[in-house]
Amino acid sequence: MKSSRRQATKPSGVVALQRAGGRGSPVPFLLPALLIVFAVLIFPILFSFVVSLFDWPLSAGGGERSFVGLGNYSELFRDPGFWNSLLLQLGFIFIAIPLELVLGLGAALLLNREFRGGRVIRALMLLPVFFLPVVSGMTWRFMLQPRYGALNNLLVNIGLPEITWLANAGTAYAAIIMQDIWRMWPFVFMLLYAGLAGIPTELLEAAEIDGANFSKRLFKIILPLLYPTILTALLLRIIDALRIFSEVYVMTEGGPGMATTLFSLYTHRIAFGHMKVGLSSAMAIFLLIISIVFAITLVRKNMSLEQLEERGGGQ
Repeated sequence: MKSSRRQATKPSGVVALQRAGGRGSPVPFLLPALLIVFAVLIFPILFSFVVSLFDWPLSAGGGERSFVGLGNYSELFRDPGFWNSLLLQLGFIFIAIPLELVLGLGAALLLNREFRGGRVIRALMLLPVFFLPVVSGMTWRFMLQPRYGALNNLLVNIGLPEITWLANAGTAYAAIIMQDIWRMWPFVFMLLYAGLAGIPTELLEAAEIDGANFSKRLFKIILPLLYPTILTALLLRIIDALRIFSEVYVMTEGGPGMATTLFSLYTHRIAFGHMKVGLSSAMAIFLLIISIVFAITLVRKNMSLEQLEERGGGQ
């Protein structure tokens, strides 16, 4: 009996050692990863927030730094360039990402079957995703060049006049959106295709036998089951679109004027053009808050959907 009691009390001692960081504790194994996360993620955010509280000029070896508190944030809200870049950024998101979702979903539904050469076609469709943003931006810049660009050559060959795509405010903004759609819709396709592969074929076959046409199967079965995957794709694309910089900078450098100066480009201009690091850090913190709001909203919707599914399954 004594030996059994000792064996019964042994696990609590092990738990106590683990809690204290003794032998068998996962803390020594997690510590390197935690240090890397702190150095790469947490410390830069904290440092940026501290810098945003100062008037921190970049010129003259850093200049004279003075504490201004939330002065940089109040200056942002009075800056018309800040609101212009924010509106351009939100317009970019709400135009490009829905189109990417539509294209990705359409391609996923079309290729969600086995046919000869299907694997090769699906693999080739993913090639734009692997283009570096700078390479993608340079490709589109040369393609839209007024004199020897491929698109203008096509227009001239069919009898239409040349268009200075990147010198006009409207066409330049449309061009950076089209570039992003071309490069990133295969990424959405890849996620949605994986989600379609997880839908049981028995459900679709049973619905087809019951007389449901494609539209009913799409809106009653496929899209509801694909909703978590769509939310995941939305979250990943929104966060990526909020920090877009390289391809737009290569294509237009934010021009003409301020027509394509998205949020990240305006942050860069404030930091290295106007030499105001504190103000640009405030913009970076504001962008982080926007990203967190989008992430929390989409994650909460996904979690509420899972809870509804669990309740429905339980009933």
